[in-house]
Amino acid sequence: MTDTYPPRPPKGYFKYVLAIDCETTGLDWNDDDPSKGHQAVSWGIIVADAETLIPIEELYVEIKWNEFSKAARVADTEFSTAASAIHGLTFEYLEANGVDEDEAVVQILELILKYWGPTQNVKCLGHNVHVFDVPFLKAMFRRYGIEVPFGSRHYDTNSIGWAMTGAFVSDAFFSCMGFTDRARHNALQDAHQALESTRRLRVIWKDTVGLLAYE
Repeated sequence: MTDTYPPRPPKGYFKYVLAIDCETTGLDWNDDDPSKGHQAVSWGIIVADAETLIPIEELYVEIKWNEFSKAARVADTEFSTAASAIHGLTFEYLEANGVDEDEAVVQILELILKYWGPTQNVKCLGHNVHVFDVPFLKAMFRRYGIEVPFGSRHYDTNSIGWAMTGAFVSDAFFSCMGFTDRARHNALQDAHQALESTRRLRVIWKDTVGLLAYE
């Protein structure tokens, strides 16, 4: 066989991938946009080398409720209670410890611009990243009139996990990959575990099946 291993990067390949995860006030799977009526209250974001999947820089930010979420809480005293039970970021905690949403936008945007600039498409990695985290990130930016050019291809450990291990939810997949400390969801921890799980599966492939294809 004349092909080289590893194969050369295809045209349009990218240098960095953005591993992301968010915790939110809730979600609405009955709508085309699960972020409708809700907001992210924390973000874990990791810039990683797209070839090695080794982290380069990371950011964790917790966010106070915006005015829309506060109004929803007044209208419905049960607003966000189910989500808060999962991640532990209550309204009271975030009021005391979070940053305003516009400050979170600045911090995240500065990190993206540092590695992608204003025009490069950002490729993301995470668990259900394309149907959950990316819509929440786009919605947060758009509240401040900002459009970030995300690519059409994102890398989803939910699909990878189900195909490789039969695990359907993140807790089960990350447990299969050797992570057991998941008493409460944390956005940065989940971003790290999604990224590291993907890296481990790539190593397994290259060390076994991938090499066989190039013998």
